[in-house]
Amino acid sequence: MGTMNLPLITSAPPPQRSLASDTYPPGFSKATQELASTLLSPLKPELDVQTTWLTYLDSKEIPDKGANIHSVPLIPSLIEHFTGLLNWTDHDVQGLYPTPSSTSQTPAIQPLGRAAIATFYTQVSQQLEQFYSQKLADYWSIATSDGETKGHQFVAEQIECMKSECAVQIALEKMTTGHYSLLSAALAACAPDPDGNTAELQPHSVYGLSASAGDSPPLSLYGAFVIARRLRDEPVQIDQEELEDVLLFTPHDGLEAFASLTQMNEALARRGAEPDYRRRLLADSEADQPVQAAPDSNILQWQYTLLEGNFLSLLHTRQITRQQSMFAQAVQLARTQRMDAVCFEQSIVQLLGSEVYFDHHWRLDRLDNDLVESQMPAWWKTMKQSQRIEWHEQAQRFGQSVVNIRKNSKDHFGQPDNDSRTYFTRYIDKQLEDVLKRASVEVAAQHIIVSLTYTTGTEVLDIPGAPMMPATETAKTSLWQLAHTHAYRAKAKDALLIQAMDSEGAVIRKLDKATIKELVTTIEAPQHLSEYLDLNLKTSAYAQQLKQSRKVMLEAQMKMMLLEIEQLAFAPAGREWIKAVLDSPAPQGRRTIKDEAIEVRFFTVNQFKMTNVMLIAPAGKFDKGPLVLCTLNASDGIVFRWFNSMFHLTTTFLEEVSFQQYLLKQIPLSRRLETLRAMQYEKEAKHWRPPQVLTQFSLIPIPSRLLHPVVFIRQSKDIYEEIHETRITQLISEAKRHMSQETNQGQAGRSFDLIAGIAILFLPEPIMMPVALGVGLYKTWNAFSKIDEGDHEGAAEEFLSAIGYLATALIGHVALALKPVTHASGAARSPHLIRRVGRDGQMQIGYLLSHSKAPRFADSKLIVYKGFPI
Repeated sequence: MGTMNLPLITSAPPPQRSLASDTYPPGFSKATQELASTLLSPLKPELDVQTTWLTYLDSKEIPDKGANIHSVPLIPSLIEHFTGLLNWTDHDVQGLYPTPSSTSQTPAIQPLGRAAIATFYTQVSQQLEQFYSQKLADYWSIATSDGETKGHQFVAEQIECMKSECAVQIALEKMTTGHYSLLSAALAACAPDPDGNTAELQPHSVYGLSASAGDSPPLSLYGAFVIARRLRDEPVQIDQEELEDVLLFTPHDGLEAFASLTQMNEALARRGAEPDYRRRLLADSEADQPVQAAPDSNILQWQYTLLEGNFLSLLHTRQITRQQSMFAQAVQLARTQRMDAVCFEQSIVQLLGSEVYFDHHWRLDRLDNDLVESQMPAWWKTMKQSQRIEWHEQAQRFGQSVVNIRKNSKDHFGQPDNDSRTYFTRYIDKQLEDVLKRASVEVAAQHIIVSLTYTTGTEVLDIPGAPMMPATETAKTSLWQLAHTHAYRAKAKDALLIQAMDSEGAVIRKLDKATIKELVTTIEAPQHLSEYLDLNLKTSAYAQQLKQSRKVMLEAQMKMMLLEIEQLAFAPAGREWIKAVLDSPAPQGRRTIKDEAIEVRFFTVNQFKMTNVMLIAPAGKFDKGPLVLCTLNASDGIVFRWFNSMFHLTTTFLEEVSFQQYLLKQIPLSRRLETLRAMQYEKEAKHWRPPQVLTQFSLIPIPSRLLHPVVFIRQSKDIYEEIHETRITQLISEAKRHMSQETNQGQAGRSFDLIAGIAILFLPEPIMMPVALGVGLYKTWNAFSKIDEGDHEGAAEEFLSAIGYLATALIGHVALALKPVTHASGAARSPHLIRRVGRDGQMQIGYLLSHSKAPRFADSKLIVYKGFPI
């Protein structure tokens, strides 16, 4: 089949406002409220009908200290009077009140007496059906901020979605570029060009569809149409096959391609013989027609009616008329059953708000989901629906926490007055400012020249017996340069003479030797750095956000993996141990498993704790096993591993080169060499290490870290607390080491980047985000291959984007039926997906965008391709 050059888009666009969810069908309560306000305005224009209550007496109930007196909100009572549930035969109006707790002493809202209230309710009941029916039509005439009506936008979105659907089908090799051009040409009559003009001539034939069985009247298929390449004036001759491109569109099945009208008609005839298809056809037929279920033996006869001009608007107008007829039927049913307000409003939404007709994206959503699900690993395909929903929730928490940590870190340390990279520059400038202010010196530090006389050694005179004289040198620099340069500060500390002068050579006496030496001492005091780091990383609001986000990330990550191993051949005992730890992160109060206390121990080398590696097992089984090893963010994506014994764990995993490489990424550069040596020592020492009984009673105490440099240390508190405190301590230690080192080298203008340090110590590597979705999706999701090293935002956003497509099938359409509205123009939609074969012959998944869409990540380094031509 023909192919189409549809470049992959590897970065998602800004969320678009979609017509697929505004307030259609209009809220019935809102319409009732509007009508009630209009009718009451002449009598009580200031009355707030939303906060008004009706009090009535139920004459069917036996009076018992006011138990037969009821107060209900005004709007629901109007709806129930409309459906017949509330009537004045069995109920007596007491009055309208501003609060529900009315008594006989509470004054009613005036001048609305009982008779006026009864008349008001009657007027609402008489006018509400016509009022709401008109709302169904008026909704589509509302002008938007762009100056177009919602009806025009609805059709425009339908055109875009049909073109996207055709492009996806081309990528799946179910259609050709010829079908795309056929569709585009036919839809030109329904959409104006950039100049506002529409095609005057329809280049292809367009037909509406209806079907009949036996003597039954024909039933129209709402929203369905056929496009045939040949332009015809005469009626369709189905029995005479003529090969040509034909496209069939039905709201349920979307676009389908056929080689002729005859082939399409035969396919429809076969479907018409299927009971499910016939039932769906009857359900979708005209509401105002007497729908009679024809016997299944009767063959459906299909009729094709020529459509001209803007046929999509015509079909949409017919759909509105159908909605009004369906609403009339809903009113009849509600009055027959005397529905309450809640049930009636739910029935309207379910009857009128079918996503098949008013969500143009739902078929593309289904294709997106199928495309993503096809690349998910085996554990996903064996999960129950409830497990998938839980996994998806945890995956969202995981991805969003990564985004939050990056965003909050950039917002906090990205401020010029809090940037760790320029901390020393700001600190020194502040000390200079304070010194000059105390000395009442108005000359800028850059314009103050400081003369430093300092010793360089000793001078030996040629005169025998003469004393040795110290050799001295004098250096001049600006006060600003002295403060910012370590070499000058070192000279100032031991200077014999210090003199400050202005640009004209006049001595500034208030900046004497003692003052400048005090300035140098203040600059090089370590306490200020500790205070800065402790404030920002331990006690600030940002520090609390970081702690909470990190906890959410770790918890979600482990819960995701627990759900995954439940689908794999993982030891049931190990799963129970993991659940016990996740249920009770702190050792206190943790439930026992088979009367055994479950412990967590952290991997430690030379007293350097690596919190990404934990052992989980009953307290008495750590020496022999079995054991669960937790390896967060390991390169293979595996979090929980099962080992039968400690020996098995050590020889098959801990001593492996790949594990050591995984560990090195968690260790600061300054400690990597000693860690490698310690692990090598541990590997070799297990063969000759003396028994513990000999070392325990040695005359000379031997530090345990020398004989056992690699150990697992028992947790002392909540694992999330301990992990966070350990990482914060390591981050502060590393920050101090870098900052003090740069200070000694005189590079105060450049310092440690806390944003980068937090990303390294607190976030998984960007590559681990897609790995969490499985190898299949990691390899095929095109955007993952474009993420640069260190692009945590890009990885997290793409991760969230990928799992977002899974949500469509998990909760999207289920939740849709529960929403009070089904058509919201404010809803954000992700771009749809397209499948194609890459240059390496592998299948790839990318974003399907038009050329006018902008990339989603404006600041990232993702590669963005232009979209397909329209």
